[in-house]
Amino acid sequence: MKKIIKTVLISLLCLVLAAVIVLVGNTFLFYPYYNNNKQAVEIQVENNGQIKMMSYNLRCISPTDWGKKAWFYRANLVIDDIENEKPGIIGFQESTKWHYKYLVDTLKGYDSVIEYRDEAFNSEGCPIFYNTSLYELVDKGSFWLSETPEVMSKSWGAQYNRVCSYVILTDKASGEDFVVFNTHLSHVSDEARINGIKVVLDKIAEFGSLPSVIMGDFNALEGSVTYNSVTENFLDAKKVAEKTSDSHTYQNWGNPEKFQRIDYFMVSKTGFKINSYDVLSAVHDGVYSSDHCPIVLEVEIEK
Repeated sequence: MKKIIKTVLISLLCLVLAAVIVLVGNTFLFYPYYNNNKQAVEIQVENNGQIKMMSYNLRCISPTDWGKKAWFYRANLVIDDIENEKPGIIGFQESTKWHYKYLVDTLKGYDSVIEYRDEAFNSEGCPIFYNTSLYELVDKGSFWLSETPEVMSKSWGAQYNRVCSYVILTDKASGEDFVVFNTHLSHVSDEARINGIKVVLDKIAEFGSLPSVIMGDFNALEGSVTYNSVTENFLDAKKVAEKTSDSHTYQNWGNPEKFQRIDYFMVSKTGFKINSYDVLSAVHDGVYSSDHCPIVLEVEIEK
């Protein structure tokens, strides 16, 4: 009997090991392609009086992303999106250390700030990249969406720590200051989303009347308590932009049954003229650059 049990356990262990090897192998299948095609790109950002921002959920590095869904295939597609749009400011979500290093190595002309949500080897952050020819950094910071935002932590039933990073920038053309927040709210706990966005709003209040933009993946639909709490004091850019795009932002690799609008630009009610909001298709020869569509905002500072 013991021999049978031992045989079964060994068989199960072998199956698990084989599955791990297959999953990990799939994740790094395109690594040589990724490494050989990594080239620094100097984005020629236009200085036309507008502030162009992009919010981009990159999709974490997951062994369940088979074939061309793997980050090591999609990485240069993300750069293609950025080259096409030429944003002066970019906020990324689900950025692991691998994502971030690739972006820093590739996006020349930008500086960036990041704080990882925890100390795990595959930890994620919400970095903000800004073009140094257009903007000067005044201040930066990060905080956690928890009851103790000043320390690495989580609250309210969130599965993971959630972090928000921000930059105060001076627009070199106008000399005006503004602040940009980038965050990613809990995907499992409505309580964590509601309280998490309140932490963000409380931090924004510390900056007084400084024009502000919140970007990111809220994991919340229009009409939710989370959405409504933000739009009490901020404008949903999609709703008020002179030019707008009416589309979902989450597409789950092109699955129509999963289409949702959960990524947002929220803009302070004073300080900005909101010119355009757009959702990008993020498809390259049938391949999605992420399971989210990046969104793009163009505003002007009102003096």
